[in-house]
Amino acid sequence: MKIPAKTVPGKIVVWQALVTLVCAVPWAIFAGIHAGAGAVLGGGISVFLTLYFAVKVFSVDANQDPQGAMSAFFRAEALKLVLAAVIFSVVAKFLAHLFLPVISTFIATLAVYLFALIFTRLDPAGIGR
Repeated sequence: MKIPAKTVPGKIVVWQALVTLVCAVPWAIFAGIHAGAGAVLGGGISVFLTLYFAVKVFSVDANQDPQGAMSAFFRAEALKLVLAAVIFSVVAKFLAHLFLPVISTFIATLAVYLFALIFTRLDPAGIGR
């Protein structure tokens, strides 16, 4: 399933990618290219998790199967949290020297979710699609 950039999930992904780049540049300039790459990795993790969630949730048509849509939502959220824990465990084990740029950029990209309500409000359909 494609997530078009004009949908709310698409806008969140695009803005998360932009925040990633904005965070990676200072890390690369002031802490070195490896720290910049770590920042890109942290933002990439956030973008990946958002895309995973959006694809899983919007794979079920809520108009056809409301209960299935809610099930997909909760399953996707639970698996997203498990994936995040596994990914960050691997990063902490193998890239411990880059953990600060990774986690700080990841947290910065989560701020994009604060604007999701604005994106939804401006969406003509009002439902994120």
